[in-house]
Order: sequence, then C-alpha cells, then structure tokens
Amino acid sequence: MRRFRFRLTPVLRLRAQLERQARRELASAMAVVSAIDQKLAAAEQGLRDCEQQSVRTDAVGQLAKALDAGLRRHRLRLQKERKDAQQRLDVVRADYATKARELKTLQNLRDQKKAAWRQEVAQQEQAELDELAATARSARLAVHQEGEVR
Repeated sequence: MRRFRFRLTPVLRLRAQLERQARRELASAMAVVSAIDQKLAAAEQGLRDCEQQSVRTDAVGQLAKALDAGLRRHRLRLQKERKDAQQRLDVVRADYATKARELKTLQNLRDQKKAAWRQEVAQQEQAELDELAATARSARLAVHQEGEVR
C-alpha cells in the first residue's frame, strides 16, 4: 500500500510558519496596547491624586498643580500612542486572520485528500479480498468437483 502524499505539504508548512509569525506579531501588538493602557490608567490615577492635592494652599498644593499640567501632556501623548498602537493592532489582527484562514483552507484540503486516499485504499483492499475469496471459492469448487469425478 502506498503512503499518503500531499503535494502541497511544502506550501502548508510555509503557511503554518507564516501563521505562527503573524500570531506572534499579534501578541506583541496586543502587549503594546496593554502596556499603554496601563500607563494611561496610571496617568489617570495620578491626575485624580493631583486634583485632590491641588485644593491645598501649601507647597504640596502648588506642586500638585504643576504636576497636573505635566500629567495632562503625558496623558495626551499616551492617548496618541494608544491610537497608533490600536491601528497597528487592527492591521496585524487582519493579517493574522488572513493567514489563519489560508492555513485552515490548506489543512481542510489536505484532510479531504487524505480521506479520499483512505477510501481508495479501502476499496483496493476490498477488491483484493474479493479476488482472494473468489480464488478460494473456485479452488474449493475444483477440489469438490475433482472429488465427485473419482
């Protein structure tokens, strides 16, 4: 019996490699967005703390007001970074979805070809068994007829 051979195996391997690379890029892009989200949350918390402290009239209140302006600028930069990172994430996610779909398509094709191959092999084996049974039947018949002739 011949082995199953999928002619597009090299293409399948390449697509799997490209899909894994796209998955790594997706994870990286998601990590960047997550890190920026954490920085934004910290900046928001800092702004809330500054707002609470800025009502004081002493040096701490003055420092809180100055820090507030810097944190607002920092938050704006982070929001721009997050927007850019989110756009990159969207592009990478679409690329990953495409690569995953291409891989799945080739895997399905391979599975269909393998199923067809298995069915063909089963039919060949059944044909061989039928032939052996027919040969055995004709041999028994010949022996039986030979025994009647004597």
